[in-house]
Amino acid sequence: MKLIWKFLCSLRLTVVLLALAVLLIFFGTLAQVDEGLWKAQKIWFESWIVIWQHLQLFGGKFTVPIFPGGYLIGTTLFVGLTAAFIQRFTWRWDKLGVNLTHGGVILLLLGQLLTQELALESYIEFKEGETKGYAEHHRDNELAFIRDAGEGRDEVVVIPESMLRTGAEIRHEKLPFTVRVKEHGLNCQIRRRGPMVDGPATATQGVGMQLVVEPRAEAKDMDSRNLPYAYIELLAGGNSLGTWLVTPWLPMLGSAAQVIDVSGQKLRTELRFERYYQPFEMTLLKTSHEQYRGTDIPKNFRSRVRVVDGKTREAREVDIYMNHPLRYAGLTFYQARMGKDQDDPQRGTSALQVVRNPSWLAPYVGCYVVAIGMYLQFRLHLVKFLGQRLGATRRGGLGAISARVLELGVLGYLVFKFTLNLFGYSS
Repeated sequence: MKLIWKFLCSLRLTVVLLALAVLLIFFGTLAQVDEGLWKAQKIWFESWIVIWQHLQLFGGKFTVPIFPGGYLIGTTLFVGLTAAFIQRFTWRWDKLGVNLTHGGVILLLLGQLLTQELALESYIEFKEGETKGYAEHHRDNELAFIRDAGEGRDEVVVIPESMLRTGAEIRHEKLPFTVRVKEHGLNCQIRRRGPMVDGPATATQGVGMQLVVEPRAEAKDMDSRNLPYAYIELLAGGNSLGTWLVTPWLPMLGSAAQVIDVSGQKLRTELRFERYYQPFEMTLLKTSHEQYRGTDIPKNFRSRVRVVDGKTREAREVDIYMNHPLRYAGLTFYQARMGKDQDDPQRGTSALQVVRNPSWLAPYVGCYVVAIGMYLQFRLHLVKFLGQRLGATRRGGLGAISARVLELGVLGYLVFKFTLNLFGYSS
């Protein structure tokens, strides 16, 4: 046990981990060339061990057989710094700055770990006058079966796209049938079917009978979005209800959710972007898109929205624009994109990035603690240095007290101003 504790508290371990972290960032950056940002992030930074990855550098290729992932490096660094902090911690004034600095770094690492595990990003995209009570994931999808529950409510059973693998059979107690996945693809293009050219359709029910699916390679760049597809066969009581095509392309082409009739019980189905329902509704009232005069460079995006919360009976209008997000119900809404409706160019559209991050304050608190620790440490050494160079000075006195009050006033003002900006209460 002593050897393990000594190993964790070792300065060499920290140096090695920091060197591995630099290499990890280098390899992860190279991986984006072939894998794209999202996949490279999952392979290198959101993993414990990276195995057998091919990378490109200066036109040549090389292989990394095995390497510690971001989770392993970050967790080990956090444990090591915490162990060293506990071992070397002493209650002394001249060590207060060092202790605060180390504690702040540990808090930063802990905040990053919590953010990685708890944070969730999604988007709300709507047109002026449109109301939505949910946000959608940017990349993940789900197969939804929707039943009318009465009183204007729906009962929804969703299947994550990760379960839609060719040959899989999926059952749920609230579904009156078994879902058999006959074919699944990560990305596709849809076009109308030509009966004399394309032959018989794979789908035997629904709008998929008039469409042709053209599989595409997985999109890996930041500006593209995968639009998957699946052919699903529904089985009830040993009998087939037919094969259906489901894809996010259908609502984008103006097709409503497909209706399935099982012994008089009707359900709607669609493969859609993963949704996160909220206990309130948001309406886009107006969009403002300002540009610098004589250029196409955006100056400011602003969305005027109305938030109506039936649970708290709150209804208010707020502006969301660059560097001024809305924080409400544990969510933060940032202005992400803005445009015009394709069908009605006079009607504005807006996309809000929605972030749920219970640990969002941890990095800021960590920065506060590190800054205070570094200030105290440098100030202590500066005062000691000046005392040695200039000789002993008389302690106390009105001048010393005034200087201390001025120092505390300036620091308090800076902290107060930064905190107001952090919470969006000042420009």
